[in-house]
Amino acid sequence: MRILDRTIIGRFLWNFFVLFTLLFIFASSIDVILQMEKYLRAASYVVENGTYKYRAVAFVAMIAQFHGPRAFQFFQFMVGLLCVGAMGFTFSQMHRTRELVAIMAAGVPLRRCVWAVLAASLALNVVGVLNQELVLPRFADQLMLDHSDLGRRDRASFPVTVTRDSAGNLLYASSFDPESHRITGFLGLERDERGSLVRRTTAPSANWDEERSTWVLTGGTSVLRDPAVRDGVTQSPPPMPAAEWKTDLSPKAITARHYRLFAQMLSSADLGKLAEAGALERSQADRMQFGRVGSVLVNLLVLAIAVPFFLKRGPANMLQMCVAAATIAVPTIIVSAVVMAAPISGLPAAVAVAIPIALLTPVAVARISWLPS
Repeated sequence: MRILDRTIIGRFLWNFFVLFTLLFIFASSIDVILQMEKYLRAASYVVENGTYKYRAVAFVAMIAQFHGPRAFQFFQFMVGLLCVGAMGFTFSQMHRTRELVAIMAAGVPLRRCVWAVLAASLALNVVGVLNQELVLPRFADQLMLDHSDLGRRDRASFPVTVTRDSAGNLLYASSFDPESHRITGFLGLERDERGSLVRRTTAPSANWDEERSTWVLTGGTSVLRDPAVRDGVTQSPPPMPAAEWKTDLSPKAITARHYRLFAQMLSSADLGKLAEAGALERSQADRMQFGRVGSVLVNLLVLAIAVPFFLKRGPANMLQMCVAAATIAVPTIIVSAVVMAAPISGLPAAVAVAIPIALLTPVAVARISWLPS
């Protein structure tokens, strides 16, 4: 039995790797063809700046720089569908070579093949969870870049409009670079419980200190508002040097407010921090956190539903099996992802995520139970 399990798992993982590689290369090639002018422009720009000596090398480097981090993102989005595809290729090959007949002739039920595929799929989905929690957050800034940002040093910079933190203080910046975590044109307004201005802090630039959760100011000054009024004019003391400005508006929180998709690339711990800082709605953070676990279960259930299409005891049309499995698997995974991600009025995030799982579980159990041996 161990030999059979190793054989099925080995073929399944190999087919998964081949499918992933071919589809990613295909998608990347289409992007390069459609955006060829921007890649060539970026290559010329970095050659002129002296970053690379040859334009051909710079062109390849721009492609790798843009699509390299997206390989992890592509894996995260496609792991469920790729598992179904790898399962289909694995059992189609075994059906064509009559290996399934040999398995039944040896007295081994076909359900035994299902558990090997489900175990391998579970391992790949666990890798997907680790990828989401550990790898994607490291490339989150790069994944937000556009083709027009290739080769530029200030490619990700954007202005920060007046933004409120959890304490009610306001932050404004003329430019913010999420890659270097640097702000230029810093303005911080501290307010009291009534919303009145207490202190105004300015600085030409500021850098984020992760350990102390503060913005370290360069040439910063602060003015403390004096509530006293003399001759109809509000009095204020002279500006004082300011070294830092404490807030929970971290670079991730600022970027998440600017890019809606940025939060999806962060870890569950980062989502919790963003929700506490007010950069992300609590319900939205809960949907993302629960949805990551729910997507693993949905992928396994859809795989279990699709397996019986390929485990046939007699001759069968491979094309018909593939079309039937794809017709069920692809819409089910897409609709389940939409249901788990979309806000449903009056329904907690955990319940919304559980709806597709609750609907698919009896179907998957029935499909496996009715599988002929």
